[in-house]
Amino acid sequence: MSKSLSVAARLGVADALGDAPVPIGELADRIGAHPAALDSLVRVLSSFGIFAVDDQGAVSHSALSDPLRSDHPQSMRNFCILSGEMYYEAWNGLLHTVRTGESGSRHVFGRSVYDHMDENPETAEVYDRAMQELARPVAGELARHYDFSGRTQVVDVGGGIGELLKGLLSAHPHLRGLCADRDDVCARGAADLRASGNAGLAGRLRFQAADFLREVPSGGDVYLLKNVLHNWNRDNSVRILANVRRALEATERSGTHGSRRPVLLIIEPLAEDDPHSSIRSLFQMVICEEGTRERTREEMTSQVLDAGLAAGLITSLSSGHSVVECTAK
Repeated sequence: MSKSLSVAARLGVADALGDAPVPIGELADRIGAHPAALDSLVRVLSSFGIFAVDDQGAVSHSALSDPLRSDHPQSMRNFCILSGEMYYEAWNGLLHTVRTGESGSRHVFGRSVYDHMDENPETAEVYDRAMQELARPVAGELARHYDFSGRTQVVDVGGGIGELLKGLLSAHPHLRGLCADRDDVCARGAADLRASGNAGLAGRLRFQAADFLREVPSGGDVYLLKNVLHNWNRDNSVRILANVRRALEATERSGTHGSRRPVLLIIEPLAEDDPHSSIRSLFQMVICEEGTRERTREEMTSQVLDAGLAAGLITSLSSGHSVVECTAK
C-alpha cells in the first residue's frame, strides 16, 4: 500500500486530476504512464478510498486523495514519496534490527540516513519537503495555544528548513527566529526562504549551522525541540537536553530575555498518548540508532531531570504531539 501511494505521489496523479473525472488514457498521457498499469495502480488505491474510479474507468478525486495534491494546504505528497522510497528501502533492514537491536537503515545503506541524504540530494529535497508537511499543522496549533507574549527570539534546534518557525513568526510578528541544524540543511533552508520571496520573514528568520550533540546557540528565550529526541537513544537525548540547558542559562545570564524566564518546549508524541506508539517505536529503531523510541511521560521527565532541567506543564495537541515545558533548574 505505501509503495502504491508513493508511486502515485511521485507521478503526480493527484495534481493531474481536475474537478471532472479523467479517462485513464488521458490521465496516463498527462503524467507519462502506461495506461493499463496506471489503471491497476489507481484501482488498488481506490479500494482503500484513495481516488475514485467510475463505471467507465475514469478517475476522480476522493476526500482521501486530495492531500496528495501539491497545492493542498495539508499536502502529504512528499511524505508519501519519502515513505515509499528511502523509508521503504530502510525497512529492508527490519530483520537485522529485530535480530541485533541495531539500526536497520545503517545496515541497508552502510551509513546513517543523514549521511545517505548527503550523497543523494534529490532524496534530501524530498525529506525536507516531507518534514515541512508534518510541521505545518503543529506550527499552527502551537501558535494558537502557546503564549508567546513577552518573548522575542525563538530557536528551533534541529528545525530542518524552518517550517515550524515560519508558522510561528507569521502568526506572531513580534518574534524573530533562529533555525539551528546541519550546515547542508541550513543552506537548503536559507535558499528556500529566498526563493519564497517572503520579505516579511526574510529579515526575521535566520539559519545557523550547529551540531546539537556538541553545542546549541544561545540567545533565545524560547527553544524548540520538535520530533528530535525520539530519533536518539537516551544518552544522546540527555546530551542534547543538557546543551539546550546551557543555552538557556547563557540567555538568563545575559539578561536579554525580558520578564519571563527562557523556556524549552519539547514537542513530540508521548507513548501513552499515542495509539500508534508501537509501530512508531519500531520505525525509530529501524530508521535511527539503537535505543531510539517514543518515551513515556515518566521517561521523558527522567531525561529532562538528568539534563539539569525542570519539567513543568505538559500540554496535548490535536496533532498527537505533547508539549513539555522545561526551564533550567
